[in-house]
Amino acid sequence: MLGERISAMGRKSRFKEERRELERHGLSGGSSKTLLLLGEHSQSVYRFFQEEWQADFLARGKIWLSTLETCRAYEDPAQGDPEEAHETYNSGHAVGGSNDPDFIEVARRSGIHIGPGCSEITLSNNTRKTVLPDAYVLSTTTNFSPDKLSATFGRYCVEITSPKDFFIRVSASLERSIPIKEAAAGKVIYKDRYYTGMESPPGPIGFVKPPDLYATQREFRLLWVPDNSTGLTPFLLNCPEAAHLCKRIA
Repeated sequence: MLGERISAMGRKSRFKEERRELERHGLSGGSSKTLLLLGEHSQSVYRFFQEEWQADFLARGKIWLSTLETCRAYEDPAQGDPEEAHETYNSGHAVGGSNDPDFIEVARRSGIHIGPGCSEITLSNNTRKTVLPDAYVLSTTTNFSPDKLSATFGRYCVEITSPKDFFIRVSASLERSIPIKEAAAGKVIYKDRYYTGMESPPGPIGFVKPPDLYATQREFRLLWVPDNSTGLTPFLLNCPEAAHLCKRIA
């Protein structure tokens, strides 16, 4: 599903470059097929905490992984998002047939297959909602702004100095115990999760949030979709090989 969203962004060339990058870090070919690096971000990212022990744990490579369902259930609107990892498409009004590539694409996005030899078909106001059922998630921010984030997320903070290396190491550790179908890390895109007609999709599902409530958070997200996403619960992942990338700064 994440891969489908990447296809609009030069899927083949990006996959090749990502795979080469991941293999340079020593991951197996099997692992490198599951990981996506969404864009380039070489600067530090930051994780804020309400409790000091939580920050100390991360600095020692003990990483608390939450889930999408947990994030959807938060009552605080600045933290919770009931539409987390949702995407809505509407066909608008389209008329065409098998020989019209744009019409075929509108139908595909609507979940409708158009076979050969069809003509004068009308699609009107067809809506398709795509939801990523659940996944493990770790949210950080690219912006160290205690004055803006502490009230919501806490005043204790850990700096992750290389988010790409951190993602690769945590992913490898996680895959040793939980089969992962695909995983991605990158900046969240702040725009509407609704698109229509032949508009470009807003971005990879799970990495798009509405700007009015969340844009100031400048989130950098790490997301892991397991083979079996039923009954996921947050847990503490021990990943000492990532500890040198994490340091307490507040």
